[in-house]
Amino acid sequence: MGKPNQANIELRKQNQDLQSQVTTLRQERDAAKAEVAGLRGHATTVPALSPDRIARLFTTTGIELGRLTGGADLDPDKPGDEGLKVYVTPVDNSHQKFKAAGSIVVEAFDLAAEGSASRVGRWEFSTENAAKYWSGALLRYEYVLPCPFEKQPAHPDITVKVTFTDELTSRAFTQQRVVKVRLTDQ
Repeated sequence: MGKPNQANIELRKQNQDLQSQVTTLRQERDAAKAEVAGLRGHATTVPALSPDRIARLFTTTGIELGRLTGGADLDPDKPGDEGLKVYVTPVDNSHQKFKAAGSIVVEAFDLAAEGSASRVGRWEFSTENAAKYWSGALLRYEYVLPCPFEKQPAHPDITVKVTFTDELTSRAFTQQRVVKVRLTDQ
């Protein structure tokens, strides 16, 4: 076996660094877009923090969907998944996970289905309600949201779209992912 090619190793390191920079820049861009949208959409008489004060705080600049997001067997007496469990984590500008208050909207779509039949559910969690689903134990910092299907999907690939609206800044952050579910007998 030969020695690893030093040029390849260096190129891989550079690629990894660039990927990390791209992720950070995308989060910063999304945070800026969300802040602009929040400012445009929320005329308020409540005192607001100035952008320079917000910049000194740890605030949400994005969200992550946890790797466990997917089908959930909500009724052990029935075969297959009757809904989803969605794992949502707010992250700050250093891409660190932290607890942030906010409302959450989860939408799920069976995009292989025809027309309006594609939406299998929409679930809204107010800031107060979402707080009940926070899990901050055993190195896990995330909202774990149970989402029973409003309509059973016909296909195993489901697109999950999550929008988190930060309570402090009113900025909204969206992520989506395709997940697998085990179909029930229909």
